[in-house]
Formats: sequence, C-alpha cells, structure tokens
Amino acid sequence: MEEHPELMPLLTVSGGAMRGLSFRVGRDPQVIGRAPTADIVLADPHLSRRHATVQLAADGGWLTDLGSTNGTWLNDQRITGRVQLTDGDVIRLGRTDLRYFDPGVARTDPVGMSFSLPSRDHRPTLPLPVPPTPRGTVEPREPVEPRGGVRPLPVDAHH
Repeated sequence: MEEHPELMPLLTVSGGAMRGLSFRVGRDPQVIGRAPTADIVLADPHLSRRHATVQLAADGGWLTDLGSTNGTWLNDQRITGRVQLTDGDVIRLGRTDLRYFDPGVARTDPVGMSFSLPSRDHRPTLPLPVPPTPRGTVEPREPVEPRGGVRPLPVDAHH
C-alpha cells in the first residue's frame, strides 16, 4: 500500500482550530499531541504533549491512548489502551475531532458523508414555503407584455 499512498488511511481534522487538515496514517506509530516533537502536532491546549498514537497494521488502523490527562474518545466513548479503528470513526482529543477514513474499505468519504444508497424510508425534500407578499405591494394580476410592443397572436379557435 505504501507504493499507493492514496490508498492509505487518513485522519482529517473535522472539528477544532485546525479543521480541514489531513494526515496519512502509516505503518510506524505516529504520536498525536501538542508537543512540537509529535508526529501529528495539533494546536489544542487541551491535548497532552504526547496524547495518543495511531498506526496502520496488517489488520487495519489502531488508536492508543498514551495516558492523556483529558482522555482519548472514540465515537463518544472514552478509550483506555489500544482499540481498532474502522472507516468513519470520530476520534476526539481535547477539543479536536479527527475523522478516520480508510479508502480500502470506505463506506464514507474523507469528511464522513455516506456512500450507501438511501434507505427506503428516505423522504424527499419538500419545497420551502413562499413568504407572504409584504403589505403595500400589489402582485400583478395580468400577464406583463413583452418588451418592444410585440404581443402574442390570439389563438384562432376555428382552425
């Protein structure tokens, strides 16, 4: 997969000060934290200097909390130790959200939009109501003549 980096998983900042940045997940453990020596440096004062690691193994991506002060959260559940990642997972470190995107098994795009077909109970979007006409204005009741004085010819009913 390293010969095709576009097929390697991505961590994309989906919430926080660095929203929009993406990082490739590699085979070596990558330290995520606020320390300048971290592999993935996030500008978030609520992160530990060495908060967590992310790593790609033969069986997928793995996230490990490094004993961070504020914890590492995966899909709104606090984790301890090492947990496996799946496409679409949301990792929260401090006040930063990261979305895990694995193009090899993707059911979502890099920002989490689903690729699946709409379910049967999907309802069509309804048009928005038209606001009422403000007081004091008059809506035209007759068709407006085209410019240049050209009028449509009347339809002859006897043809």
